[in-house]
Amino acid sequence: MDEKKSGLSTKISRREMLRLTAMTGIGLVAAQCAVPTTQAPTAPQATEAPAAAAPSGGKVPLRLVVMDYDEKMKPDTQALLDAFNQSQDNIEVTLDVYSWEQGHQILLTQISGGQAPDVANVSAQWMGEWASIDEVLPLDGLLPKDFLANFVPSGLKAFTLKGQLMGMPYFLDPRAMYYRKDLFEQDSLNAPATWDDVVAAAQKLHNPPDMTGFGLTFSRKSDDLDYWMYAWFGAVGADGDLSIWTEDGHSRLATPEAIQATQFLVDLTQKYKVTNADYTTAGRDDGLQPLFYAGRLAMLETGSWFPTLLKSNAPDLVYGLGMPPVAKEGIKPATGFWPDCVIVFKQTKHPQEVATFLEFMFNKDNRLAFAQQRGVIPERIDVGQDPAYAVSEVEKFFVQALATAYNVYSTPWPATYYKTGTQVETLLGRAAAGELSAEDAMKQAADFCDKTNGLA
Repeated sequence: MDEKKSGLSTKISRREMLRLTAMTGIGLVAAQCAVPTTQAPTAPQATEAPAAAAPSGGKVPLRLVVMDYDEKMKPDTQALLDAFNQSQDNIEVTLDVYSWEQGHQILLTQISGGQAPDVANVSAQWMGEWASIDEVLPLDGLLPKDFLANFVPSGLKAFTLKGQLMGMPYFLDPRAMYYRKDLFEQDSLNAPATWDDVVAAAQKLHNPPDMTGFGLTFSRKSDDLDYWMYAWFGAVGADGDLSIWTEDGHSRLATPEAIQATQFLVDLTQKYKVTNADYTTAGRDDGLQPLFYAGRLAMLETGSWFPTLLKSNAPDLVYGLGMPPVAKEGIKPATGFWPDCVIVFKQTKHPQEVATFLEFMFNKDNRLAFAQQRGVIPERIDVGQDPAYAVSEVEKFFVQALATAYNVYSTPWPATYYKTGTQVETLLGRAAAGELSAEDAMKQAADFCDKTNGLA
């Protein structure tokens, strides 16, 4: 963060700024991979870095922090560290696991106190925040080029800021259109590749309460603006500029493409009336996804984790997969991800040992195991092509989707992203309810973002 722009005196060090921020309990960014909440995260019990036991035999100590995705995250990661430590004569890595709700605050406090871990698994949002205050070590000169050549280009691009690789892709989550293939075939409907296809199918299949044509939410219970972003991808396409921010930080929400994307969603709710009625309150995870695997939703855009849920909750449901639909034929489809990464903090005293660990952590065998454990899309090219991973058309689809996947954080979102995102979602909900025109909603959204970020 630019200290002048933040309103703080340039005499205050960036670490002191972090310390003050942590003391007030207000994070510069409070993103998380899990479902966002409107409540402030519970204050952590302890925010100091744990005292690591002295490694045996004079080994170089490294500390890895990961976020707690699920109950298997700690044992699976510890098994990885045990294998690495056993392979090393002079390096030993210890593990700390934090919840997504508390992880940002804990790491913020540790950074400000000069106790940052050597390596951490964080969201792309946090990476951008801490890179902006020069706390993240670039990896270009740390990791060999032939090693980095094994990774999907879009995955590396997602974590490249100002020409420097600032993080290793760790958890990629490209999004897709899921649709009831059996119903589409039964009614001779085109797979939903364009907005016209979506409208035609939704009109044909919408029959509430038994069947909802198209799933939609502006509730802030999903990732930031993601349901609007799917329409934005369709309006702009893979060959266009998919960032909603200009290089100088202004909002692009009032562009013709942004208004077009909003109008499409407004038409679904107001003109065609083919969406779920609770689009301002329904959540993705607790509303739309369960509705789909209950067999009562014809089309839903969500992430690459959804097939795993479908296997568990609706093993007999017949569905198809496609890219987020485009505004019209001829536009190259694009998808997006809200990814997580592994970063190295500049505070590390052992960068070469960290590089050795990262090469082990991200070797083919370990990333294949991670993809199988977590059900994620591999960031290594060779893992994505391995028959041990790509066992069905679902895995193959998402591996291919990575080619045009766009990191929504590629242009780092301002530190006010939650405040601005909440207001934009509110305006979108009002437009969808017919209270505002699509154009007025997006002009107000862009104006609010620019004023909030001191750029109006």
